Amino acid sequence: MKKINFKLILLSLLISVISLPLAEKVFHFSVSQLAELKGIYIKPVCPQISSKSFFNLELQDSLSNYIESEISNKNALVRLRNQIAFTVFNESTNKEIIVGKHNYLFEKIDIDFYTGNTWFDSTWMSKRIELLTDVTDSLKKRNIDLLVVFAPNKPSFMPENIPDKYLRSYTNDNIYKTCSDLMAQSKIPFIDFNNYFRSLKDKSPTEIFPKGNAHWSYYAGTIAADSIARYIRRQFHIPLYNYRWYVPPPTNKTNYQEGDLATTLNLLNPFRDGEYVYPILEITDSVNCVKPDVVFIGDSFAWTLIFSYLPHKIFSENFEFWDYNRKIWSPYKNETVNIDQLDYKNEFLKKQVIIIVEGGLHYNDIGHGFIDKTYELFHGKK
Repeated sequence: MKKINFKLILLSLLISVISLPLAEKVFHFSVSQLAELKGIYIKPVCPQISSKSFFNLELQDSLSNYIESEISNKNALVRLRNQIAFTVFNESTNKEIIVGKHNYLFEKIDIDFYTGNTWFDSTWMSKRIELLTDVTDSLKKRNIDLLVVFAPNKPSFMPENIPDKYLRSYTNDNIYKTCSDLMAQSKIPFIDFNNYFRSLKDKSPTEIFPKGNAHWSYYAGTIAADSIARYIRRQFHIPLYNYRWYVPPPTNKTNYQEGDLATTLNLLNPFRDGEYVYPILEITDSVNCVKPDVVFIGDSFAWTLIFSYLPHKIFSENFEFWDYNRKIWSPYKNETVNIDQLDYKNEFLKKQVIIIVEGGLHYNDIGHGFIDKTYELFHGKK
């Protein structure tokens, strides 16, 4: 009886899948649109037929990709395949995403960085920091303060959730430790949030790294932004606006920042994460205070700091984020500008504080060219 029921279930599923395209036509709906895939995807176009493309096999490959993209309900079928891989085999069909223990998601490139399976030269890094020290001094003479911030690295923060097979060749967190030690030994103003948040691992009301995130949470970003503000006020002697913030109860509702990895899994069922905390900030006193001109330079971890909204409240309207030191973004402007289009020296000499924010993958690439560019402006090529 059980075998018969199982066969009936399979037959019913097969008939449903076969009948779905007809049902879409009759009832005017689209499962593929409802199951739209997230992530970067370029839809193939119907190829032009020519003798050259036919004989070098370009036509066959292009036509195959195009036909595959036009399959009815492809998106739903892709999500179904991804769901089976995730639920049954605890794997991701995206080779760049690793499903860790307890369903914590990691980017493979971050794990490679953590385990030392990527290029790194400690001598080269030491020389970079020497140049940055000189740049910091040169900026200080022009009344510009520089601060380097290390955002936490997910594999380094929770190595216990990395799949064992990726740790077989691991000895220690060498790249992070080397970069952090060199920065700490220098005279460059420096905050190491990787180390700080590990100390708060069991004390936070919400996770520093949610399961589905590649980046730190909104809550962690708010704590970091608050720490940076305190550092600027104390170490750089800039009287920032006073504010307060409080932590509301956790919620299951997420904003658009959370779940950046979970979204790209493209599952049928929503990825189950945890609860989130979104602190609320308000200015309490602005008497005898200033809003300095500040720029963030760095990688994608800076976005979480920006969307904590603290920078919007305590920095001037000239506040900018130089995304990978290539594009300038500002919450007060309607456009993103390429840095190459502007007078580089003139732009950063307008600032009072420069904050370089780097996530784990870029500890050894501080400023993304900022060091060399700035050094050359002051001293010429080294």
